[in-house]
Amino acid sequence: MEYLKQVNPSEWEQIPALAVFYDDLASNPYCTNAKGYCHIRTKSHAISHSHIQPNHPAVCKWLAFDIDDPEALFSYHDNGLPPPQIIIKNPTNGHAHYLYRLTTPVGLGGNSSVKAMRYLAGVQKSLGEALGADSGYSGNLIKNPCHSDHETYITGVQPSYTLEELANYLDLEPLYQKHSKEPANDAGYGRNCALFEELRHFGYECTTKDFNALIRHLKPISERINNRFDIPLLPNEVRHIIRSIARYCSRMDFTESHIRFSERQRARIQHRWGDNTDKREQAQILKSEGLSCRKIAERLNVGKSTVSRWLK
Repeated sequence: MEYLKQVNPSEWEQIPALAVFYDDLASNPYCTNAKGYCHIRTKSHAISHSHIQPNHPAVCKWLAFDIDDPEALFSYHDNGLPPPQIIIKNPTNGHAHYLYRLTTPVGLGGNSSVKAMRYLAGVQKSLGEALGADSGYSGNLIKNPCHSDHETYITGVQPSYTLEELANYLDLEPLYQKHSKEPANDAGYGRNCALFEELRHFGYECTTKDFNALIRHLKPISERINNRFDIPLLPNEVRHIIRSIARYCSRMDFTESHIRFSERQRARIQHRWGDNTDKREQAQILKSEGLSCRKIAERLNVGKSTVSRWLK
């Protein structure tokens, strides 16, 4: 039976919908008490913060929507849409975050199903438009439904939805028309991940280890990448990604790490195949005498491709 009921966030452990939300959190989610800066904390610590990351970075379990409307609490009802499991309302202006729990989590990136990610992207986009939600909201941080800064409501709806159940309320056809060019910010992959994956390599290649210099170096590059998205990320989201990469790169000595990696690889090769230094030298001598790679390989009892690699 559906209903709309305000609950006490401080009693979240006794409220099934909120207890499930906590169980679904990543082990170390992002969290914050002030916009503009995030921490990574254990979820037992993160749950005490006013804003929290609802999903694992590589898995979508909760669909989050930001509705900037004084009557946001009733948006699902007014638009004939399925109720979310949880609504978190700003007591000052009435704006709210909606949380829909998925029965089956959807993997994002890596070896995850492209078809499932596209289906998720279609449902997420259409449901957001139907609710009148902010299309630029990434859903990476939400108002924490277990924090007393906000008003938290549960609807008594079923514990979770399948994507098909949500899709039954929506018109997905426009999203599945073929286009000559893929959108630059397919929501199934995530603009944040796309920006991070491309930008981090520029940080790795930068010679300076000064944190502020790295930020200055990465900022214009991040802006160019972000402007390729149909809906660019907000400046504060881009800033967090830049600072994360700069912080990592300022602490790492990539030259030294590459040397250590090469030494480990050399040791593994020698352990498996033995030291071929002498054979390499013999290959060079035989090559200077005019022997072909095939003849050298037969003479040294190694593969022809190995000889070719040695002689390059």
